[in-house]
Amino acid sequence: MKSNTFKEYIQPVVVLVAICLVITFALAYVNSITAPIIADNTKRAQDAARAELLPAAETFEQYTGDLVVLSPDKVYVSDCYIAEGAGMVVTVESSSYGGLLTAMVGIDSEGAVTGVQVTAHNDTMGLGTKAHTPDYLSQYQGVTELAGADSIKGDTSVSFISGATISSNALYQAVCAALEQYQAIEGGAN
Repeated sequence: MKSNTFKEYIQPVVVLVAICLVITFALAYVNSITAPIIADNTKRAQDAARAELLPAAETFEQYTGDLVVLSPDKVYVSDCYIAEGAGMVVTVESSSYGGLLTAMVGIDSEGAVTGVQVTAHNDTMGLGTKAHTPDYLSQYQGVTELAGADSIKGDTSVSFISGATISSNALYQAVCAALEQYQAIEGGAN
C-alpha cells in the first residue's frame, strides 16, 4: 500500500490549527463583549462597599499619591479613595492562608476605623473565613491605632480566632496598613 503523506500527517495538523484559530477568535470576541460588563459590575460592587464602610461620604475620589507597602507582595495598599470631609476607604492586599486576601477599610475624618470588609479571599471555608464575619470584624470599629506588631498575637487590643490565626493576622495587617495610609495622607496635609 502506498502512503499519502499529506492525508496522514499534514491535513490533520492543518485542521487542528484551523480549529484552534477559530476558537481563539471566538474567545477573544466573547471577552471583548464581557470584559467591560465585568469591569462595570466590579466597580459598582466596590462603590457599594465604599458607601457601606463610610456612610457619611457623598462621593469618592481616587488618591493618586504614594501607597503604603508594609511588606512587598505580602501586605500593601492597592488603592485609596478619599471622601472630602468624611474620611477615606483603603483597599489592602494582605497575605492570608489561601493567598492574598483583599480587604476594604473605612476610616473617618478623625482617623477611626468605621468598618472592615473582606472583598476577596481564598481562605478555607468554615475555618479561615471565621475571621471574615461581621462579628469578628466589628472589633476594629473605632480603632485609631494598633501596635503594628508583626503578628496579631503581639497586640492585646484585638483578638484572634484560634484555628484561623493566619486569616486573623491578615486582617490585622490590613487594618494596620490602612491606618498607616491614613496617617501618610492626613499627616502630610496638616
